[in-house]
Amino acid sequence: MRGLILMIGDDFEEQGMLRARLNSIGFNVIWVHAATILGNQWVKTSQFEGIILNFDMQHHNGMAVLESLHKLSGETPVIVMSCLSTHERLEETLRKGARDYVSLPEDIDLLREKCLRHFQVREETPHHRPSHQGRAQQ
Repeated sequence: MRGLILMIGDDFEEQGMLRARLNSIGFNVIWVHAATILGNQWVKTSQFEGIILNFDMQHHNGMAVLESLHKLSGETPVIVMSCLSTHERLEETLRKGARDYVSLPEDIDLLREKCLRHFQVREETPHHRPSHQGRAQQ
């Protein structure tokens, strides 16, 4: 199993589809509402290999969430996703603690590549996949 990745946003349905796509290609992704991050410090003690932050939230300031994440778990790499990909915005997110940036709509292959590059997760190979012997075929 791959490492645990935290996805943060404020639209469960929108991020839920992306979470399901990432889980289907082998990542172990959980989603949490941005308000949880702004109000709590539980991220500090949790064991996440990386964080994916939806920067373009309707009800929360993406930069404020990024700054909170950096304070709470400064060593955990953060990949920011955003529709507004100006050079200035990219530079600002990197200065505020993001490790990388993906423009939306997301390219699942590019996001997968960046997760593998920045998070401590390994690509599963046929030799390291869990055995499915003894399970009924679906």
